[in-house]
Amino acid sequence: MTMTTSEAADHSDEHGHDRHGKPPMVIVELDEPQSALAVRRLRKGKGRLFNHVNRIVRDLVEDGTVKADAQPLVIVVQEIPSPPWAFDDED
Repeated sequence: MTMTTSEAADHSDEHGHDRHGKPPMVIVELDEPQSALAVRRLRKGKGRLFNHVNRIVRDLVEDGTVKADAQPLVIVVQEIPSPPWAFDDED
């Protein structure tokens, strides 16, 4: 798992908010690609991936990165695989 905060954190005040009053965005990137089935189960609030995300959120709260009363928001974006011919080097 890779975790970073947005560049807004570099321009934050003493309360951890950026110039526009928004808290910095926390981006968590899972180390391994997830199957379509795991993503479907996550959307339904079920499965191992859902439990993994819950553990990550709990760890972020315990570390003070995210406030305990914040409502977690998970946005899942699946990458469309490139077609096989996109990597041909026939120049």
